[in-house]
Amino acid sequence: MALIETHEITKTYNLGDIALNALNNVSLNIEKGEFIAIMGPSGSGKSTFMNIIGCLDKPTGGRYLLEGVDVAHMNRDELASIRNKKIGFVFQGFNLLPRTSAIENVELPLLYDGLAAKERAERSAAALAKVGLAGRENHHPNQLSGGQQQRVAIARALVNNSPIILADEPTGNLDTKTSAEIMELFVRLNKESNITIIVVTHEKDIADFSRRLIFFRDGVVLSDESSGKI
Repeated sequence: MALIETHEITKTYNLGDIALNALNNVSLNIEKGEFIAIMGPSGSGKSTFMNIIGCLDKPTGGRYLLEGVDVAHMNRDELASIRNKKIGFVFQGFNLLPRTSAIENVELPLLYDGLAAKERAERSAAALAKVGLAGRENHHPNQLSGGQQQRVAIARALVNNSPIILADEPTGNLDTKTSAEIMELFVRLNKESNITIIVVTHEKDIADFSRRLIFFRDGVVLSDESSGKI
């Protein structure tokens, strides 16, 4: 059983009298521990696909199985629970609370689980150490570089021990050197913790860090290839 299975997923947006098909019968399997890059031009369907597998949106048709469970037609609360327990998100803009310390930002997903403050702090500190930010737990975002802010966001994605990280243009706001460092961190986390990492990117040099490249165009998978990396 694959970690993620999509069976003929479609997504149609109705814009007045016009039906826009963002995804057309997309069927993909993603195994646990894969490191995947998703590419494609604007309007190709890659972001729509990411939103669906991240349980941020629902498909118009088809089936989406996450760890064997059909989540395509769950209600809003059920999807929120799946997101909190199964999926960590990393975005281009970091999405950190500006007046909140690094450790408090990382703790946010744990607040929904009702954990005691001591356990939240311990798990969050461990996640920050894993991304190389031990000693910066009490720094606020404006005291951190862009790369460090993105590391806080990655620690937040890790703190619930989610099996999947979805990263949407995670290096879009970073310089070339820092982008490479963030991607090398993803590579290490993927290898050491067997976390499934799926990155949406426009940049081929970023996609080259992955072990599998899926290319979307016009709502369909144009190519799906292994990089040959182990």
